[in-house]
Amino acid sequence: MPPSTPTLQLFGAGGAFSRKYGTTCAMLVTPRGMRWLVDCGRQAPDQLYAAGVAWHDIDGQIVTHVHGDHVYGLEDFAFRRFYEAHGGVASIREGGPRPRLIAHSAVRAELWETLAPALRYIPDGDDPRGGTLDHYFDVLAPRAVEGPKHNAWNHAEAFASGDLSVRARECVHVPGKPSTSLELEVGDGVFAWWSGDSTVDGRWLAKIEPRTTIFFHDCTFIDYPGQVHGAFSLLAQLPETVRRKMVLMHHEDDIEDHRAEAEALGFRIAMPGDVFDLATGRRIA
Repeated sequence: MPPSTPTLQLFGAGGAFSRKYGTTCAMLVTPRGMRWLVDCGRQAPDQLYAAGVAWHDIDGQIVTHVHGDHVYGLEDFAFRRFYEAHGGVASIREGGPRPRLIAHSAVRAELWETLAPALRYIPDGDDPRGGTLDHYFDVLAPRAVEGPKHNAWNHAEAFASGDLSVRARECVHVPGKPSTSLELEVGDGVFAWWSGDSTVDGRWLAKIEPRTTIFFHDCTFIDYPGQVHGAFSLLAQLPETVRRKMVLMHHEDDIEDHRAEAEALGFRIAMPGDVFDLATGRRIA
């Protein structure tokens, strides 16, 4: 049965190099029962298999940015959906449904650069390399955009599909690289927030806290030059109202060494298998 409110289940909760907790991948289930993956990294095929979820159970993909721990599972997903039928769902090649794809336009351009060497080999007339993202996905166009602010691309793009509404907003990850956080709508003007990969923008997080039910933020306890993730030293300085709504994900495999310190400040630690009710921000499994 579909949930009465949107839920999010974590298949993996670790960072790019995690072996213990798996790279971060989550499934968003809407009240109408639509299943969306939030990022699909290199370990996602095995993570979903272990959880008993088939590729053909997934209705759509949401991509925050293009790094291997966030998108390398998409080649497997696209090929399986294009060529194979499963569970009563026909292959795309045989007329089955194309899964939907939500990604900021700047992210989408980089996504195709990554996937094209494998996915473009679909003949188009005399061109043996005529494949595009549209052969494999129903690529959704944004319903609204916020123009450029910090970079040459749109600052934010809003998407809607069925009972899903999500805004992909540029964030600071690797300088000059298109990367987005997600605002997953759970009510009128209220949303759950997902960092993707982002440095800590304390002012922004404090500003949106009254409208945010739960924050999922990538976290690292390693303070290194050129930080590209959520440094715990900065997360610890957030207002208590933000910290108590925040779940730390995309962490290193030594997270248990830091659990007591994090929980004393009100943070929760994401683990594989955790399920959250996005409307209330509560962990329900």
